[in-house]
Amino acid sequence: MDDWGVDVVLTGSQKALGAPPGLSLLLASQRAISTFEKRTSPPSSYYAGWNRWIPIMRNYEARKASYFATPAVQNVMALNVALKRLHSYGVENNFTKHREVSDNVKNTFESWGLQLVPNSRDVAAHAMTAVYYPENVAATAFLPKVASRGVTIAGGIHKENASKYFRIGHMGISVIEPERQHITRVLKAVEETLKECGHKI
Repeated sequence: MDDWGVDVVLTGSQKALGAPPGLSLLLASQRAISTFEKRTSPPSSYYAGWNRWIPIMRNYEARKASYFATPAVQNVMALNVALKRLHSYGVENNFTKHREVSDNVKNTFESWGLQLVPNSRDVAAHAMTAVYYPENVAATAFLPKVASRGVTIAGGIHKENASKYFRIGHMGISVIEPERQHITRVLKAVEETLKECGHKI
């Protein structure tokens, strides 16, 4: 955050951390908190109301539990395990491995004659690859055929072209524990399905 000049980061526990979904993680710089504390207009939504959360977080920093409800204890403990694993693997090693696997996945799709959704590889995510379907291959045929091979990938989510592309996540243990063969199995299932759908590789 310091290196990039980022004041607020919001993510989910499942996003490349390897923890189950269900937790929202928010990190705020001191500058962001100071700006919030000086604001004169009320927050636009309940969850943007940091005035409810800052006192709780400060109490936790002081080792005084003050959460007002039952937290998702199992998810918090799973996040703790995931963060310890990430720390032991090394954050920079993690970034490097995600870039390496991302490049391999994207290179593979391009070598199959498919077009990536991002306009440039420079702005493409390292934890996910979005790929346009080849001509004459429909999402309604493609996704179930991939699923029948024991692999789940996602369709598009942007309303204007959701049916035109699919997404593959490559993050967390699927990347840093290659012996699990997650990425290899996904690419094989996609390749077989493309061929079944008539795309020549």
